[in-house]
Amino acid sequence: MPQKYRQHESPFDLPHAIGEEIVSMTKISPDMTIREIALLPEFSGFGEHIMLCRQETWERIQKTRVSAMIEKSGSQYQLRRFVRGFQNIVDLADAGHRIAFDFWDEPSCIMDPSRRQTKLFFFPGKPGAPFALVLSGGGYQSVCNSLEGFPVAPELTDAGLNVFVLSYRVRRKHLMPCPLDDVAQALSYISCRRKTFDVGPEYLVMGFSAGAHLAAEWGTENRGYAHYGLPKPSALVLCYAPIDLTAFMDAEDHRFLDSVCLEEGHGDIHDWCINEHVWKGYPPTYLWKCSDDPIVSDGNYAAMDTALASQEIQHRVTCYSNGGHALLAPHSEEADHWLDAALQFAGERMACSETQPAGQWTVPMQRLDGR
Repeated sequence: MPQKYRQHESPFDLPHAIGEEIVSMTKISPDMTIREIALLPEFSGFGEHIMLCRQETWERIQKTRVSAMIEKSGSQYQLRRFVRGFQNIVDLADAGHRIAFDFWDEPSCIMDPSRRQTKLFFFPGKPGAPFALVLSGGGYQSVCNSLEGFPVAPELTDAGLNVFVLSYRVRRKHLMPCPLDDVAQALSYISCRRKTFDVGPEYLVMGFSAGAHLAAEWGTENRGYAHYGLPKPSALVLCYAPIDLTAFMDAEDHRFLDSVCLEEGHGDIHDWCINEHVWKGYPPTYLWKCSDDPIVSDGNYAAMDTALASQEIQHRVTCYSNGGHALLAPHSEEADHWLDAALQFAGERMACSETQPAGQWTVPMQRLDGR
């Protein structure tokens, strides 16, 4: 008989899903709306993280059907991914798995209440295997887990990786370095509970759009893992990532730059251009985008290619001919399977990387919110 959904009382009740047969009573349909999914009991306590966004944006999208998410691209493959991403959460919840975690403790949230908008989602893969930290995009105005983080999670667990999808802070001017603090704190939280989650110390970071900019920042010398005193990721996977932010100075909508830059008029924009802060310790990097992307130009990736090559960092750049931004425009079947090449690259890097420290690692408190 299918197990009924139950709320977990203990944060340590984390059985792995690999090899288990999960039969759920709730089936996600392409005809369901985002609101209907968010109100399912399996999403209790975190339904808003399907699409963490401004209230006015939520009011606009909550009546959107899942099938409408591929209206422009017409990709039935993408539609199946979106449905599977939601169904994966339902199945795990119905099997009794805890999915959502608050990685900032209560004293930290009292010090900065904005930390309460964060959440960490765990999707178990192979016990003891490395993990991926996934950062969805949204221009630092939203976190589009429904389009990116949740659909890719079961694909990554299929490959044996354990997966954490992070809802980081968004939706305000001069936002940085809060999202980077969230990445650092989430990784520290995972490290302190590696036995609980049953994950290895080795990890990769995968990001999409603004989340890919955040993932790329995690590799830099001035703002990344070294700044926080945390271990280097074995690889970065950057999906349609904004790299050279000066290319966005002429955009009509400046909310992205307003969130990233700390100075009025974006006077510190060069501090946040990834290609200007690649160093010898930058992780091996896989980048992909579509050549007809109206947001991230081929020139953006050319700048990163040059920067990585100049530091002799292992990397690979793939540009698909069509797909627009986030594969929301018509595209080839080859582009649908972008993850295959990304995982091959990341897997090779993880297989040959030096062993990460086996102990726990935590973020020095003075690094958090340090500018």
